Amino acid sequence: MNVRRALTENTGVKLIAFVVAAFIWFNASGQQQVVRMRTVPVVVEGLPDSLTITGPVAKSAEIRVSGTRRQLLTMGFQRVEVVIDLAGIAPGRQRIALGVGNVRVPSGFDRRNVVVMSPLAVDLVIERMITRRVPASLTTSGKIPDHLVAIGDGPEIEPAWITVRGPQSTLERIRTVPTRPFDLARVKSSEPRAVPLDFDPLLISCNPNAVTVRMNVAEKGQRVLANVPPTVLVDNEDMDAVVLPGAVSITVEGPATQVDSLTSGDVSVLLNMSGKKPAQYTMPPEVILPQGVQLVGISVDSLTVRLTRKKRGK
Repeated sequence: MNVRRALTENTGVKLIAFVVAAFIWFNASGQQQVVRMRTVPVVVEGLPDSLTITGPVAKSAEIRVSGTRRQLLTMGFQRVEVVIDLAGIAPGRQRIALGVGNVRVPSGFDRRNVVVMSPLAVDLVIERMITRRVPASLTTSGKIPDHLVAIGDGPEIEPAWITVRGPQSTLERIRTVPTRPFDLARVKSSEPRAVPLDFDPLLISCNPNAVTVRMNVAEKGQRVLANVPPTVLVDNEDMDAVVLPGAVSITVEGPATQVDSLTSGDVSVLLNMSGKKPAQYTMPPEVILPQGVQLVGISVDSLTVRLTRKKRGK
């Protein structure tokens, strides 16, 4: 017989026969009992809002599934989970056993055909959630540009207090909530800037989660104040004091508008001789400046003070 003719005759009938045979084989194969290992997610449900879990929790579990090949093939397209139901749980250390009752399977599948292989139990630490108010603290980096100077008492933070919620053991250790680094080098003016708080959102929540920071700055000015006479402080009216040199020059810097308006009368160069006996002393002076003004330099490092007793009249 011609082989080619045998292959090409009655093509339709042969195709139908092939499909029927394949269907019978697939159906028979689908009824075959098999066992498979699967990795499935672990899901925690039912935990009251007043409680939280601290410490690690298993993310997945290994289960053994038995059934027909068709059942397992169908099951593979649907979600299977190991569920830990914490409804009614109490604070403290808890061990939760895992078994077939914890497995959530697709509708129609007999969960008795599922065995949890690992973990067989999970250890959980359950804590109460508490709320506290703690101050915000500014974390800085860099320095203010050289042409600017900070004025006032430093950066202003708004709001100054943050409402923090989290596990009791965690919040008991928190004294402040820091910000992410605030780069002083980027300060150009006194305009406020929003700065996020630096915290782990997996551990705590903060309300608000950012603060407004205002760094009050001004253009820096520098000036030399000449011929400032030193002031000697004595606690004995019978003492006379002579200072050499009799005047000094000091260099100051601060906000330009403030520095420009300074006079020699606005600063003090002090020599505290309280409790000193008559003698000659060499000592550095103490310079007192208005708030916001800083000392850059002084014309002398030290001054000579000669203390003598006043001559009493006859």
